[in-house]
Amino acid sequence: MEGITDPVFRRLVSRTGGVAALCSEFLRISVSPVPERICRRHLAVTDAGDDGLRQVRLPTAIQLMAAGCEHVPESAAHAECAGADWIDLNFGCPAPVVFGKCAGSALLALPERMSAIVRAARSGTTLPVTAKIRAGITDERLLEENLLALAEAGAAAVTIHARLRIQGYHQPASWHWIAQGVRVLRAAGYRLPVVGNGGVERADQVAEMRRLTGCDAVMVGRAVLADPFLFRVAAGGPAPDRREAAEWPMRYYEAEAAAHGGSRALAKLKQQLCWYRAGDLFADGEAQRKMLLRARSASEILSWLVAAGVSRPRASCD
Repeated sequence: MEGITDPVFRRLVSRTGGVAALCSEFLRISVSPVPERICRRHLAVTDAGDDGLRQVRLPTAIQLMAAGCEHVPESAAHAECAGADWIDLNFGCPAPVVFGKCAGSALLALPERMSAIVRAARSGTTLPVTAKIRAGITDERLLEENLLALAEAGAAAVTIHARLRIQGYHQPASWHWIAQGVRVLRAAGYRLPVVGNGGVERADQVAEMRRLTGCDAVMVGRAVLADPFLFRVAAGGPAPDRREAAEWPMRYYEAEAAAHGGSRALAKLKQQLCWYRAGDLFADGEAQRKMLLRARSASEILSWLVAAGVSRPRASCD
């Protein structure tokens, strides 16, 4: 979720309710440790309160990604000093630029190196260290070995994204790989939590994934861009009405503009609207969405959102 679920986005999603914990975008370790100041930046605004009210900070992880052990202990130590609640290690990113540098999902072919990276991170911090993997690169033959390697290295929890690296994000997730992971770890006597990930697009699928796989928790990423209220509804809260759904992108724009300026905020707002489906704002067709994405100013988009929150717009034609 690099460049997408930034601290501003995570703060606003956490305020809708139902979120138990948060995780930063991945911070890549390359020629030097990740500085403490960078970790602090990624932890800057992850609270669950409302402005003017008591702020309750949700547990938040700093996610690190490395190809080897070098600089991992120092980076973990910096994350702890910055205020992270745990360290999450990314062994699942399928991006070609990452894979080509033997990081992310490339390490799924190297269980021993994954284990060593977990141990290296643990040596630099007193915080729990967790790991996120995919089921495999081109097949799932090493899934069991990878999970046991992580458990033996002392991982506090493991997240299983239910796709192979070659499947990217566009093919359907196969939740049976999450169930397989739960069985493997329990059969080996490990009780570390298993977090399921991948293929959750609706709030009701959170409970469905837990029921079908036996996982202990569910991580959701891309689907929250489409519906920031997903966690709240999954936890038994109300679905957003049209007004609340229209207000959310406006608040997102205002928060991004305050943090980073109008140009970036406009780009972020359009990025959000590419995905957005909360409250059926675009139920009358995609022409209106396309028009908003071509807008040259935020005021055009915000004016439409204000009107959309008050009354249902007339259907438009492509």
